[in-house]
Amino acid sequence: MALPKAFWLLWFGQTVSRLGTLAPAFLVLYLEQDGLVAPGTTPLVVGLFGAGVVLSGLVGGAVADLIGPRRTIVAAQPVTAAMALLFAVADHVVALCALALITGFLSAVDRPAGAGLISAIVPQEQFSKAYSLFLVGFNIGMSLSPVLSGFLLEVSPGALFVVWAVSSLLYAALVFAVPADPPPVRDADRPAGASAALKSAARGIAEPFRTPVLVAFLLLTFLLACIYLQVNSALPLDMRGSGLSAGDIGFVLAVNAVLSVLLLPLVPRLVGGMRAHVPLILAAGFMALGFGGNALADDMVTFTLATVVWTLGEVLWAPMSATFIADRAPAGRSSTYQGSYFFAWNAAFVVGSPAGLALAHAHGYGSLWLSVLGLGLVVTLGFALLPRLTGFATKPGSEPGSEPGSEPGSEPGSEPGSEPGSEPGSEPGLGPDAVPEPQAVPRATTPEETLTTETR
Repeated sequence: MALPKAFWLLWFGQTVSRLGTLAPAFLVLYLEQDGLVAPGTTPLVVGLFGAGVVLSGLVGGAVADLIGPRRTIVAAQPVTAAMALLFAVADHVVALCALALITGFLSAVDRPAGAGLISAIVPQEQFSKAYSLFLVGFNIGMSLSPVLSGFLLEVSPGALFVVWAVSSLLYAALVFAVPADPPPVRDADRPAGASAALKSAARGIAEPFRTPVLVAFLLLTFLLACIYLQVNSALPLDMRGSGLSAGDIGFVLAVNAVLSVLLLPLVPRLVGGMRAHVPLILAAGFMALGFGGNALADDMVTFTLATVVWTLGEVLWAPMSATFIADRAPAGRSSTYQGSYFFAWNAAFVVGSPAGLALAHAHGYGSLWLSVLGLGLVVTLGFALLPRLTGFATKPGSEPGSEPGSEPGSEPGSEPGSEPGSEPGSEPGLGPDAVPEPQAVPRATTPEETLTTETR
């Protein structure tokens, strides 16, 4: 079944946006190349950018459920464009720090909204397929962005921010053409009125953290992200220390990018028929073995083989983690629940990369990769135990091979579909006033980038 036009408008918009968004690495190069901040201040600027990204997950998801994911994306992009242009002319350290925090937030605030919008515009059984393709666009944009940024930094550094602004406005224009958001869900827990709506949004942010299976899932997500994000810190340094040139390192990481683009569209078909937690077990296992395998790598070939293994885990994880969350989000909370996932993943930026580097510097990279392997196996076991927790079961038939009334892993006496705020027969992410979709076969089983980069 073909995906609707609205999805492709969102796909192209996000891809263009990621192509133009300035990555933190090039922000550092811009600041130090032009001498705008002292070298000792650069980590502060980057840290504030990262803090904005972490905050965006929770806030962005709640705002998207409050005013609609389409409105959230469209409203954020002109502000992003304005902040990007201000970056081009700012030269005071306080202004640069403030802009870093704001642009970090704006650069990722659309991600939970994008996942929520997909839930609203594609039939339920196509969510995994649509989200996999969505991540392909994300990876294409993020892969080409460094090439464009490097060229602009050499030719005209200020153009970095002009391109960022233009790509944001194009994103807004494309998503503006998506059909309007349905009216927000109104029920006893979400009364009308601005004050009541804000209180409801605040309660919604905490809601995923009150369901045992989602608390466990988010904790395991955080730990898995701590493993994966070594790709941005310890892994390149280990490759350089093993004698690989910058070109060799670029080739190894390019293998990851190419495989991600090629394999992501195949994931929903490959995992069809599996229970919801099985792809997560496989993803964690591949990441554990892949990053742990770096302990044996000492040349470009062996590092590439290890990269292939953890890339298999990445492409399984990104769409199926988002699907896992989407299947358990009550009506009207789809973006908020996706935001909790992005919060857990992005929080690992603050902990995972620095901790990995500290361990490597203190005990060597071999110790780091063996520790990563051990942690990854613990995470793998954790995902295997998810069916034992309250809240694992969804609606009858929502997992392949399940029979109504006999959800595997459900707690005795629990009713499928009884997660907080849900009602029998409600569709995840769709309010009662939404335009009805064709009767959907329950989703095969899941962002994520969101690889970061966010999944990637």
